Amino acid sequence: MLEQAYSYLYLAVFIGLGVAIIAALIRSITAKTIIGRFIGVNILTTIVLIVICILTLFLKESYLTDIALIYALLSCISVILLSKIYINLFKKDNNGGEK
Repeated sequence: MLEQAYSYLYLAVFIGLGVAIIAALIRSITAKTIIGRFIGVNILTTIVLIVICILTLFLKESYLTDIALIYALLSCISVILLSKIYINLFKKDNNGGEK
């Protein structure tokens, strides 16, 4: 009885997170600025991390938590690198190509 209640709870959470993923994708695609796209991608990666952590509970597989941590680390590094690239491009455009 309790296992069935948990499976219904997980199903409801996965449906809600699926809707949130679609909303985050729409947000990141329709954003007019680079900052808006970065925020949309960050929201998307956060939701994916939540999905992976809930899958850990649902499937009772602890290795998925390690995958979620690695995914979070890669996401953080990629956002830092992309931000650094766009900051340098913005500085170059505002200075007329001079440093």
